[in-house]
Amino acid sequence: MERAQSLMKDKVALENKIRTLELNLKGMSATRETSLVDSEGFPRSDIDVAAIREIRRSLICKQNDLKALMAEIEQSLISLHQGSKVSSEPKPVTMRRPFARISIVEHNSPASEAGLLAGDKIVAYGLVNASNHDKLRLLIEETSNNIDKPIDMEVERVVDGQPQLVELKLRPRRNWGGDGLLGCFILPL
Repeated sequence: MERAQSLMKDKVALENKIRTLELNLKGMSATRETSLVDSEGFPRSDIDVAAIREIRRSLICKQNDLKALMAEIEQSLISLHQGSKVSSEPKPVTMRRPFARISIVEHNSPASEAGLLAGDKIVAYGLVNASNHDKLRLLIEETSNNIDKPIDMEVERVVDGQPQLVELKLRPRRNWGGDGLLGCFILPL
C-alpha cells in the first residue's frame, strides 16, 4: 500500500513538472508543434530555438518517465488487490479533502448540464486536487486547456444529511449563452 501511495506522489510531482515545462514553452511563445525554422528553412530569429528544443526534449523524457511510472503504478495496484482479502463487512468511505465550493450555477450552462449544484464541494477536477490546486490557478488552467473536452470531476455533495462522493463529467465551452466557460462560480475553501 505504501509503495502505491509513494508512486502516486511521484506521479503528481512528475505531472507538475510536465505542466511547468509546458508553461515555460508557452512563455516563449511556442508549443510542442511550433516550427523552429522560417519559410526558407533557417532557424527563426524571433525565438530562442535552443531553449525551446531543450524544453521539448525534457518534455519527451518526462512523458516517457510518466508512462513507465504509470505501468509501475498499475503493477503495484494489481499486486495490492491480489493480496487483499474480501470482507463481508462494509468499510467506511474515506472522503478526500475538497478544495473549492460551487456557489452559483447558471441555468443551461455547461456546469448545470454536467449536474453540478450550488453547494457542491470540488474534490477532484481533472488532475487538480487539494494538494496541487495552487489557489485555484491550476483549476483555471485545466479549464482553459480542455475547452470542448470532458473533464472528470469528483464533488462532495450532501444528500439526506450525509456527504457523498459524486462523479461528473464537465465540458467547458464558449458560446453557451452566458459568461465564462463553465457557467458557475467557484470559491476556494
